[in-house]
Amino acid sequence: MRLGFCTMGYLDYTTLEEAVRRIGRMGYKVVDFWAYSPHLGPDLYDKKARQQVMKLVKESGLEAVALSVNGGGLALHLNFSHSVEAIRKKSVEYYIDCVDMAADMGIPMVNMISGHMIHGTRREQAWEWNRECMREVVKRAEEKRIMMAIHTLTWCESRVVVTLDDALQMMREINSPNCKVMIDTADQNITDPNLSDAVRKAGKDLVYVHCNDNDGVGQGDVHLPPGRGSVNWKAFFSALKEIGYSGDLTVQVHTGHPVDIDAWAMESKAYLENVLKQI
Repeated sequence: MRLGFCTMGYLDYTTLEEAVRRIGRMGYKVVDFWAYSPHLGPDLYDKKARQQVMKLVKESGLEAVALSVNGGGLALHLNFSHSVEAIRKKSVEYYIDCVDMAADMGIPMVNMISGHMIHGTRREQAWEWNRECMREVVKRAEEKRIMMAIHTLTWCESRVVVTLDDALQMMREINSPNCKVMIDTADQNITDPNLSDAVRKAGKDLVYVHCNDNDGVGQGDVHLPPGRGSVNWKAFFSALKEIGYSGDLTVQVHTGHPVDIDAWAMESKAYLENVLKQI
């Protein structure tokens, strides 16, 4: 299990390119890109610019393994479950652009976040719209040989795909080898606090992990460095080892107030490396 860092943490502080350089210098092995402005937005980076980014990734001793899409409470205009068809269509277009960009750059995975219900919409209808949109994205992912990893949201952000059970049900209904699930520990610590059993439940369908921490309460938009919240990382990693998980572990930290993000990145790496040694 390799450790990585998501450029989302650097959104408020540096360009994408500077973030990659710093992540490489810290000794991380993999990088996860925030796939929206002001970082790796599909509309910002043309093919030449994407090639330059991948050249920098290689020079920095890294491997690019995933795209983190914009969504949830950070992007209310991207919503698979919105009652306005044009918004659902625009959301699908953004995801397809991300899939195409991932294929163009040789990045194997893109996460996929559900929409949220708008007033006047039944949950059954929101679920149906969400499934239809996700299926359209997954169809493109199949063509491009990209893995889509369903990412849950907390209750304040959605009532559609919230728990890991929701994600697994959506995965089964989409029914594609290119659609699996991921765990974001900060979100799961709120919606599925028994993380060990969540890992066992996901089993071989778990293809990716975002590592972040919180106290298991609140609105879920604060992703603290591992070790600063209530996640039991030794138990979590032991469960990953138990199911034979061999994917990457990417730190995705972010909060709504200024921090020393370099310090958070270094702290996260040191903490997780220590826990991994113990198991």
